[in-house]
Amino acid sequence: MFKPILKEHLRHLIDLSNSLLKTKGDPTIVSFASHMYSLMFAELEDCCQTIVAELLQLGLDSKQCVMSILLVFNKVAAKDRSLLKPQSVQMLTLLDRMDDMPLVEVRAVMNLLCGLAYSYENSVIRDDIHMIIRKELGSSNPRIKVQGILAGIHAVKYLMVANTENDDETREVPDDVSYGSVTHLSEGDLREAAQIIELISRSTRQFPDMIAFFYDELSTVISSASYINKNFLSWLTDAVTNDLQQNFIVDSIEVDTIGDLKLCMDYCLNAESEMDEVIAMNIAGMTLSNSEVYVGILSPLFQLVQTLHHKQHEGNLSSIDALLGCPIIMPKFNIDMVEDMDLTAITNILDCLVHCINWFRELLNAFASQEDEDLKIKILKRLIQVEELENIITEILIKSKISYKPPVCTFNVNKYTGESVERKPIKAQSVKQKATKKPGPNDSVLPETSRTQTTQNNVSVKSSLEISHNMPLRQLSLNILHLLKMDMTEDKISETELTVNTVTFLLKCINSNLSNVLISKIKRVTFLSKQDNVVYDATKAEECAKSVNEVLPQLVEHMKFVTLCIDKHITGNSQEEESEVMYTPELLSYLTCLEYLYNLCSIYFKWIGFRNQQHNALLKTALRTISNPGTATVSLKDLLIATAQYLQKHEKYCLLLSTAVSLVEFVKSIRNFSDNRVILSILKSLAGKFLSQQWKTPEGTLEKGLFFNQSVDQLASIYFINNEVLALKNLTLSLTQDIKLLTTNKNTLSTLKCINKSNFPILYRNLGTALYEATKTRLDKGLTNSEHLDLWKDVAGIMKSMSDIAKTLETRHTLSAFFKKSMPILKLFLSQGIPILEIQFKSETVEVLEILKILQQSTRFLQTLCCHSRLKKDTALMSKVPHMRQLLETLIYKVKAALAANNCSEAFWMGNLKNKDIHGEVIASQQSIESEESVEDCDDQLPDDESDGTDDEMLNPDSKSLSDIV
Repeated sequence: MFKPILKEHLRHLIDLSNSLLKTKGDPTIVSFASHMYSLMFAELEDCCQTIVAELLQLGLDSKQCVMSILLVFNKVAAKDRSLLKPQSVQMLTLLDRMDDMPLVEVRAVMNLLCGLAYSYENSVIRDDIHMIIRKELGSSNPRIKVQGILAGIHAVKYLMVANTENDDETREVPDDVSYGSVTHLSEGDLREAAQIIELISRSTRQFPDMIAFFYDELSTVISSASYINKNFLSWLTDAVTNDLQQNFIVDSIEVDTIGDLKLCMDYCLNAESEMDEVIAMNIAGMTLSNSEVYVGILSPLFQLVQTLHHKQHEGNLSSIDALLGCPIIMPKFNIDMVEDMDLTAITNILDCLVHCINWFRELLNAFASQEDEDLKIKILKRLIQVEELENIITEILIKSKISYKPPVCTFNVNKYTGESVERKPIKAQSVKQKATKKPGPNDSVLPETSRTQTTQNNVSVKSSLEISHNMPLRQLSLNILHLLKMDMTEDKISETELTVNTVTFLLKCINSNLSNVLISKIKRVTFLSKQDNVVYDATKAEECAKSVNEVLPQLVEHMKFVTLCIDKHITGNSQEEESEVMYTPELLSYLTCLEYLYNLCSIYFKWIGFRNQQHNALLKTALRTISNPGTATVSLKDLLIATAQYLQKHEKYCLLLSTAVSLVEFVKSIRNFSDNRVILSILKSLAGKFLSQQWKTPEGTLEKGLFFNQSVDQLASIYFINNEVLALKNLTLSLTQDIKLLTTNKNTLSTLKCINKSNFPILYRNLGTALYEATKTRLDKGLTNSEHLDLWKDVAGIMKSMSDIAKTLETRHTLSAFFKKSMPILKLFLSQGIPILEIQFKSETVEVLEILKILQQSTRFLQTLCCHSRLKKDTALMSKVPHMRQLLETLIYKVKAALAANNCSEAFWMGNLKNKDIHGEVIASQQSIESEESVEDCDDQLPDDESDGTDDEMLNPDSKSLSDIV
């Protein structure tokens, strides 16, 4: 009944949607606008042509909206492609804009157009798209050729679902079938799909990176397809499998020695009874002899092979399981002799090792989900070999000290679209080199939650982490989650159970992948944001969350096993103090494993999908698995509390700061679902206890450095959540005495032993934030006028104590923190404190004057800091000085007005202040601020105020004096 109204106001509806779609930095609004367009397509079918035209025009006018527009089109097409079919010719205009599109947008365009072209026999754009595919694949421009590959693959996606008349009859395919053997398929869509694949194969033959890109993209399309014609699937599976067999598999070592390196068959897991004939992967032979076929495409080709076999046999890979245990042809070498080898030999060995690791990683991706017990043993052995080979690479690089540029294995065709930079050579850091380099952007993706001095001081460990991060290794898929279902053992080496090192290795890989799928929030996009080619996929995330939920019971068992082993080490230790625990390699392994377990659970529970009510059942199942409440029917609130209480017991296992921070993050992720006081109390209690410990590295030295301080900041911010003003008052009073102990950097506070002189500003800054939050929260609850006076008396007292602390320490960071954190509190006092003081002045004169007198000591110190910042040329503070002076002037005149309103002007007098430093001495280069010239001199050269627009309006900067209130 509302459609006529909507049609009448369609123009306004489109304008509104466009405005929302163009909103920068807010993905929620953009998502809402996209949904509005989807509803318009569904409800206003007569207006589809207009809507399509408007969206296409918007894409021309606003480049930032292109991806959102393509998502709208593809979403509509997925539900009902017939809505867009009449506008197919209009859609072709998208092809004209692909020159400056990133790959993710090109992929979306091709999916849309190929769907419109090949889903209907009578499509008007079918011939156009077919011609474009051939033209792009034949282009000498790599960028255009990449577009042609994407177009061809998406054409195959819609052609391979065709049903033929003889579909029930499975055609016989010869053993030597290849991409060119298209005659074995019936004429029509299936043969056309095969011809496109053959065309892509021919046109990319000279470009290994494009071949690998083709394999990866085709693998993605095959795995996500709900239906594929079985004759076509059979033909493609055999053709791809033959490609692998002919190019990479041999039955013997063709040449015993290449250069200075002798070749051998290694890493064989197949028993003689399992093999009809010996087959081996010819990695070293192809790597060292400049083969026509680049060995680096082996891994993406096998990924396609296993995807096709998985699809054809409904998850069963028995047809190719011989590849899991077949030997690898590798160079034979002695790692102790590496230092005496020449650069070429070392590089060749490293190349072979990298290719071998990538092959093993793809084997793990393929077979991890298989249930056969014999295969599980081989999978575990391959996993152990991956760990060993990665350690060998690290050891070779450290021993040889060469600058090594790895072979291209993780193919990235983004270089043709200008979206990426080339990877730099890898070099192990020398022991003599100082690790003074600031963390780069890539450091954030290292698997550790908190990298402390432990890793900073251990050069070999740090080098190992950097090397493993920079190596071009094939990514392990989330299929390896299935491997965590196996039991753990205390043995250092086991072929049937998971060792602690193996579990740690698995968790490190899983956490890295999981954080990209189960995101905690959709990032706001600004002009500073990097181009992100990853679009959040809610469906994929939900499947991933269910997979994690499936293995969660075993993860909890692993957690219990690890904590039990840590308990044994702690109990067996004669020392009572945790700081004196003997950190054996075994204990460190268990602590690292526990940290990664906490990290995995944190990523899982922070997933944005759990904020949706439809996933409540999944959330409750996960919480029930961890907390094990005993009864089946328990509310979400009770499960959250039970889980937090269970995790609180893990405090004693946090012997390293990084483990402690991981546990706190885990509990914090649980608290996101409830504001329950019990959970908050547990969280704050953990943070407080961890702040009260003096953390040491396994070597026995005190923790220090950037990441240590970041961890302290994280704990302090939690420690101060929802603090009462009275608690903050008691803390600041104790701190005024406690800071006298901080005479050197080795000294710590008596209560919070994590805090020393160098990182005290971190605690101080969090204290300032907590004071503002506590004051605001108390005011929001509603107070009587007398309660207002008590509150502001306490706040003024805390500010005085904070100013005393800043005067005692006199460090730049502490002074800066007091200056910045005082501003929001003064603004709050001006807006909500002064009006109450004015009302209560007559009835409680003494109390009001006492508040002003206490506050005066802080405001005087703030005026001193204004001058101090100029004297020390502290630009960070200088930019805030105009705003601070505005607040101080406003405070003075409001106090004067309040006293005048109560006929008490005699209680207020004004005088001129001298410019003094923080020690109270007059600044020698200036005189008393009495003349106009001196004031002008005090204010000139100050930079513009960088405060945000929420600050009060600036007063006249030419003010002649700053006043003293008595």
